[in-house]
Amino acid sequence: MTPRSFLPQVVGLFYATFDPSLGPIVQYQVPENLIADSTSEDSRSRSHSPSRSRSRQASTPDSYPSASHSPLDNYRSRALLNFVPLSEYVIPKKSLHGRLVTLLTTGLDDNADQAEYRIMGFPNVMTAPEEGTYTRNEYMWNLCFVFHASSSLEAFEPIVRKCARILRSAERDSSYLSKPSSSHIALPAVLEQLFEDLNSYSETSIPLDGFNSLELKLFPFYPNPPDCEDWHVPIALVDLNAHKDDNWDITAARVCQFIDGVNHVKKIAELADADEALTREIFRHMLYYQVVMMVDIFQYSNMYTLKPVISRLAADETIISECADYVTRRGFPRPEWPILLHLYSKLQPGITVHDWIEAHEVLSLGIDPRRFVSFGIIKGFLRRVNRWAKLVERREPLIQVPEQRKRVGFDESARVNSSGFHRERPQTYLNHSTLGANESALSLKNPGESTFTLRSVGSNASLGVSPSSMANFTPPSIHNRSPRRGPFGAASAAGTNSTHTVHPRSHASNADSQTPSHHSISSRRAIGGSTTNTTLTTSNTASGGLHPGGSGFNFRYGMSTRQREEAHAIKKAEELEEDLIMFLDGSHHADEIQVKFGWSWGQLEKILGLDEVEDGMGRKGVTVVYR
Repeated sequence: MTPRSFLPQVVGLFYATFDPSLGPIVQYQVPENLIADSTSEDSRSRSHSPSRSRSRQASTPDSYPSASHSPLDNYRSRALLNFVPLSEYVIPKKSLHGRLVTLLTTGLDDNADQAEYRIMGFPNVMTAPEEGTYTRNEYMWNLCFVFHASSSLEAFEPIVRKCARILRSAERDSSYLSKPSSSHIALPAVLEQLFEDLNSYSETSIPLDGFNSLELKLFPFYPNPPDCEDWHVPIALVDLNAHKDDNWDITAARVCQFIDGVNHVKKIAELADADEALTREIFRHMLYYQVVMMVDIFQYSNMYTLKPVISRLAADETIISECADYVTRRGFPRPEWPILLHLYSKLQPGITVHDWIEAHEVLSLGIDPRRFVSFGIIKGFLRRVNRWAKLVERREPLIQVPEQRKRVGFDESARVNSSGFHRERPQTYLNHSTLGANESALSLKNPGESTFTLRSVGSNASLGVSPSSMANFTPPSIHNRSPRRGPFGAASAAGTNSTHTVHPRSHASNADSQTPSHHSISSRRAIGGSTTNTTLTTSNTASGGLHPGGSGFNFRYGMSTRQREEAHAIKKAEELEEDLIMFLDGSHHADEIQVKFGWSWGQLEKILGLDEVEDGMGRKGVTVVYR
């Protein structure tokens, strides 16, 4: 969990007002040595309030509790802050009144060393309802909270605003600030209780004047969670299964059981059978409440390097005591911290985890490489060196079309089944090489059926049609076409010489008695000893040829199964390459590309041509930036 999730400690509080004769002064402060007002020794004594009893004696804004004070040098040595350079912003001009003001200043810590602090206040000004109520008819004041500079103050912003609002209401109702009464709780006592209760209990309840009271409660502030991506790997910081109950969201209950520090978000969604978008949203909620953290996908091809903060964390007792227990496998002795720190120092850009393991015999020491890397990332002293691929010059296609298996050709007409019909292969093919300039052939074959063989005039190309479904396989322009329409479905025009005529003949007994009016179809069927001849002639014209761009029937009937598979593979490769090129702009690292396309780094390296690199450029024109 990050330090931002914890509530910061209040270093001190002080109440400042504008004195008509002295200007801005500190009237009350907790603790006593918080801030020094060096305008004059007398003002310091009045601004110093060592006890609650003395502060209660004050009756007017110009009369302050008297208290003995240390000599000037001793007082300055004990004060953490100096009020003089801050007074202009603590009691500012009217343009800043009614606004939350935060200051960053330098002071001393308890050991008299230099330290930085943040001061948060909400300056106010009250105008006198009647003349003579306030000197100069205005009363300006500010209640300020002091924190260490490294603290996250978002949780205290509503507290400071509410304190200013309640005190303003108390001043308006009973002059609580300007004219304290013995029946009121003194303001110094209120500051002390605020200081102790907020630091100890994160809440407080303080009555002020019988009409108003401070009811405050601190709530931890959680920053907006970072974006959750498919390639992120969640690591549970608490036992999620122990906290799971029946009121949990269904998706959250399903995905949490697959959080093991290895599975990335997309894989978890697949294992849980959950929607990827919902899974990402679940992990964003977990990140918000800081019960998980995200790391990168661990691969032996990854590269890591140390952060500069290792110089400070290397002496951290918590890290030293936890590291060996976390990274050592069972059954092996725990290595000493100097050995582990030496191994961390050898993780450098350009050296993969696999090379690091081999070079330093990490496995023989009983160290789990994945947990070793995860520990450094969780503690914040180790970071990933990502690969960012960028296409600079496309020298050759990135995606290669897979080779199709070639079929062995043979004469299908030689195969005759037991019923006497030719048994054709379950494929569709179109052979242009054996046709004349004005002739085409079409072969339609259905697996598991007997077929007729239709041959084009003057060609060996054939058209196989099942006798039981010949009408179904006949192009619409041939079967039951209108007399006014052309052979390919277009209206016949003058000068068109395309003809398609089908004249089925009878059996051999009357084969010679019937002659077709047009010798355009020749078909031969062998059934026992009888044959039937039919001819099909297709004359290409300018208006309707058998080619992909023509106006004839669908060209897919003229492609073989192998040709269709090759065309599909080419189209798929082109689409895949277009998608891949979109990720090669230098803004997507390797993990994102790998998860998107389901490739390992070894596969991606070959696809991008990075297995052969010369002068920083792969053979396909892709370069990689490491950062």
